[in-house]
Amino acid sequence: MKSDFYRHRRWCIALSLALSMGAAGGLTTVSATPAQAANVGTTAHQPLAPALGQETSQPSSGETSPTTPSAEPTTPAASPSQPAAPAPSESADPDQPSPGQPSPGQPSPGQPNPGQPNPGQPADPSQPTDPSQPADPQPNPIQQPSTSPSAPATSATPTGPATKSPNSAAVTPPRTDVPSIPDADPKGYWLKDSKGWWWRNSDGTWPKSQWLRVKGTVYYFKADGYLASGWLKLDKDWYFLAGSGARVTGWINVGGRRYYLDPASGVMVQGQINLSGKYYYFYGLTGDMATGWTKHNGVWHYYDKSTGAAILGWLKDGGKWYYLDPSTTVMHVGPLKVGGKEYFMQSSGAAFVGWLKVGDSWHLYGSDGARVTSGWAKDGSDWYYFNPATGNYVTGNTVINGTTYRFLPSGKWIGYTAPGGYLQPSQSITSLGSQTNTLTYGMNGVKVRIVQQRLGLWYSTKLASVDGAFQTAVRSFQRRMGLSQTGVVDKATWDAMQTGYSWYVDQYQAAPVSISATRSERIEAMIGYAYNQRGSSYTWGGAGPYGLGYDCSGLTLQALYHAGMDPQPINVVKHGWPSYRTSQELYKYSKFQHVPLSARQRGDLIFYTTDGVVTHVAIYLGDDQVIHTDWMGRPARIEHITVSYGWGNIASQVVRPFP
Repeated sequence: MKSDFYRHRRWCIALSLALSMGAAGGLTTVSATPAQAANVGTTAHQPLAPALGQETSQPSSGETSPTTPSAEPTTPAASPSQPAAPAPSESADPDQPSPGQPSPGQPSPGQPNPGQPNPGQPADPSQPTDPSQPADPQPNPIQQPSTSPSAPATSATPTGPATKSPNSAAVTPPRTDVPSIPDADPKGYWLKDSKGWWWRNSDGTWPKSQWLRVKGTVYYFKADGYLASGWLKLDKDWYFLAGSGARVTGWINVGGRRYYLDPASGVMVQGQINLSGKYYYFYGLTGDMATGWTKHNGVWHYYDKSTGAAILGWLKDGGKWYYLDPSTTVMHVGPLKVGGKEYFMQSSGAAFVGWLKVGDSWHLYGSDGARVTSGWAKDGSDWYYFNPATGNYVTGNTVINGTTYRFLPSGKWIGYTAPGGYLQPSQSITSLGSQTNTLTYGMNGVKVRIVQQRLGLWYSTKLASVDGAFQTAVRSFQRRMGLSQTGVVDKATWDAMQTGYSWYVDQYQAAPVSISATRSERIEAMIGYAYNQRGSSYTWGGAGPYGLGYDCSGLTLQALYHAGMDPQPINVVKHGWPSYRTSQELYKYSKFQHVPLSARQRGDLIFYTTDGVVTHVAIYLGDDQVIHTDWMGRPARIEHITVSYGWGNIASQVVRPFP
């Protein structure tokens, strides 16, 4: 009897293991998710796990973080009342009876199902995507005109405290239904057989389908009495048990995803929670932590891609600004006032940039999204002035700091106003509608040159004019094409030639500079246009563009267009007419100022005569230099003011387009 007692005691010592693992410590990392436990694939969505050591990424000192499960224990040396922690993978002790061979007086927990039952796989939501972000106009940053040195510049980054919403962020309420967990029989002990670990009470029974606290550590025993580990689903709740079987609470990384287990109950948290003043969101089906743009409760939120904490206030993403309400964490849509500045957040959440009509007024939102409500502002190349009293742009004549400025009804500042009686700058050049030239005898210009090239008549010193050879070649072409043999290039003949150019190619007009351009800016725009045409070929009656060439007055007319001057009724279509001489028309144009040659200035037009008749024009650069083009084979270039005419053939007066 005594020998049986000692044999039984040695057997108990060899098999008994006490477990004293707590849930406190660092981040627990394991390799399986609830979905992986079921060995079934999930929809891909892989938010990044927060990095430890980064601000907002680590639970506060008040939060409980589990330690990594210990390795398999060695053979315990403790007494029966203080066994070592169990390791489910430990091999059975040779002296331990098998489940079917219990020792006298010791019941077996029966015939448990082999292995651990896998939890059902929760459906994994698809990867959330960013809210739609329609393209917005991107004007230049708001600047300050030199004429208004006191105008404040607008910050390029939204700043200022948020206007708080009375609503608070929606959070998942803490669990209030946490059941009490009974303590284990103090006289009980751990046993392990080929099926796993179980707890034997002193009366020979064992716990089943229940939680049990053993020396401060919580475990769950399945219906067969064996210890559970890994993901565990009870009713609607998920739990995670370490490899030792200890229930884990707090933060945990599983399969590259991050979860949070309620510190009181161990239940996997779902929904949005507040931890130490920071908001986190855990997907409702899978429980893993959200990062980036996430939509829940029908609205968008943004969670830091590194830490998972909700971003509050301003967020710049993809070059656009968004605002996340600090009180609700919700992406703001619609009008917004922050730090005394007004914004309009589009349905995508992105701050609107550019012009927006609100009621009967137009509002300008700068590159930082803030509405301009006072002072000077530049949009593209146009200047506006906003009345500080109304927040709207001004129109008409307005006195600013003692100086009168003129503004169009659209609010654009007219940077240059010519003296009374002279040509005023224009926002656009008069449309030519359907005007174009049918190529009859004597017609000149780029369309003639194009046909000459098409029919093999063109060479560098060829006059781009309809002559007898031109008409003969056209009749031959018309005969081959089955067209009426008129020798005139009308639209039907033009289309049949398939030149690659539009029938209206002779309508080309250079685009004018902004209406806000000053006098000096207009002069430089005119000179700059001509300068950029250097090297272009000479085309009699031509007015561009570069590849088709200009004559002297065609180049000058396009330079004037670019400077915003539209000297109607002169135009590029008339410029190609047989007897029309644009240089003569410009010289006698009454809305341009005429001054003596001796008073010439940069930007004036210099005219040249042959037998007292104006036959040439050039743009004066200063220092007796001009830019012009003058004959076939001689491209646009810069030369001395006398060019090939000499001082004696320069007109006594120059034309000043910008008095």
